Amino acid sequence: MHIVIDLLNRPPAGPGDLAARWAEAGMPLERAAGPDDCAMVRDYLADWCRLIDAVTDADRVALLNEMLARYATQPTVTDHDGTGWHIHYRHDDASFAGILTAATTVAAAQHLTGHGMHRLGRCALPECAGAYLDFSRPGRQRYCSHACANRDAVRRYRTSRRARPAGR
Repeated sequence: MHIVIDLLNRPPAGPGDLAARWAEAGMPLERAAGPDDCAMVRDYLADWCRLIDAVTDADRVALLNEMLARYATQPTVTDHDGTGWHIHYRHDDASFAGILTAATTVAAAQHLTGHGMHRLGRCALPECAGAYLDFSRPGRQRYCSHACANRDAVRRYRTSRRARPAGR
């Protein structure tokens, strides 16, 4: 799921970039990525923006269910690559984008239902619209990165220093 947040915050430059980032995330490259995959992933990321920006849990669940219906299939058990039995939520002949969208949609559904629908959001730094998926233990993430959290902390500190009377 980290890859979806990364792709939202830094859209892919093309098929090569998309495939490289998928591989960097530790995911197997079963198919080559092409221009059609980039178009499908772009539409998928638009769905993710709607999911992130949903106002209520019920809205988020409805959107997540739409995404599961669109991108995932009935689960099947497979050993297609000889690495052991595992579950797929996609067709065996799925394209690169089909694999990416199915895997990440199901993972998001499992994470959000297991840890809370609130664990998806936009950065609290006013000038940043970055997305985040909260994996923290307490579930109170507010920023898309440590850099944004630090920037906001410095801003709050400087504002509080200006508000204090001289000599304190």
